[in-house]
Amino acid sequence: MYRSWLTPNSSSARVALVAAIVLWLGGCAVAPEIPVINRLTHPQVITETVYVPIYVEVEKQIALPAPPPEPIKLPEDQDQALALLVEVARAGNGSADDSRKELAAAQASYNKDRTAVNRMRLALYTALNANSASDESKLQALLEPLVAKVGGLPGAHPLRPIADALLLQVNERNRQVRDQTKKVDELQQKLDALKAIEKQLLDRDRRRN
Repeated sequence: MYRSWLTPNSSSARVALVAAIVLWLGGCAVAPEIPVINRLTHPQVITETVYVPIYVEVEKQIALPAPPPEPIKLPEDQDQALALLVEVARAGNGSADDSRKELAAAQASYNKDRTAVNRMRLALYTALNANSASDESKLQALLEPLVAKVGGLPGAHPLRPIADALLLQVNERNRQVRDQTKKVDELQQKLDALKAIEKQLLDRDRRRN
């Protein structure tokens, strides 16, 4: 009887069978192709532009506002003269009662301290309130020492031109008053002469009658 060599009772047959299967599989099957990575090949790099903000400290000069100008300091004479003129100008825009009060205050200041500035202040307020010949005479008496060659205000003093102008106006008004008074006197003399003639004529007519 024929006995197959593939019997399970034979260990050598089993080994042979396994070996045959392996060989058969090895001959029939194709091993997959394994890619070979070339270690020397550089990988492909993709570049992309990215904008990143950069903060840089930059010194910048900022123009600061200019400081306010310092007030102009006038010499003492000019400062006093300016203050006096501003004071009198304000008083001239006020009422008559206020002007008379300022005149009384100026008189008191002059009586207490007879300086050139106080004399000028009194003269200015006297000129504002002058309404009679006596006021004109008082104003003239106040101004003449200020413009005198000896003891008067220097020519460069800021109040000197004002004193000169006021005294010139006072003298001009006085001249006009004198001229007017002279004309009135002349008219009065002519009138008196006419009255005398008229009286003589009347007396002669009476004697005739």
